[in-house]
Amino acid sequence: MTAYYLTQSAREDLIDIWLYTQESWGEAQADNYQDALHLCCARIAADHVQTKPVPGLERVRSHHCRHHYLFFIKQDAAVTIVAVLHERMDLIERLH
Repeated sequence: MTAYYLTQSAREDLIDIWLYTQESWGEAQADNYQDALHLCCARIAADHVQTKPVPGLERVRSHHCRHHYLFFIKQDAAVTIVAVLHERMDLIERLH
């Protein structure tokens, strides 16, 4: 199975998502949502999901997971998650 790694920025995105979810819906839901996002990362690494190229960002691809988009670069035997952004954000603006 291909490994996945998180950039510091992606780690910070996940922390922010957990904190927001915990404040809004409680710790159990925050943990469940984090588990779902990490499962999506693992499925991206295993090549078990459909992904799309990101216009204007060579080699960056995306996958929609629940209410967030996972942005990543796949190189050889690893996937690097570079950002985790909410679907309502101006995604391209945030990535540049």
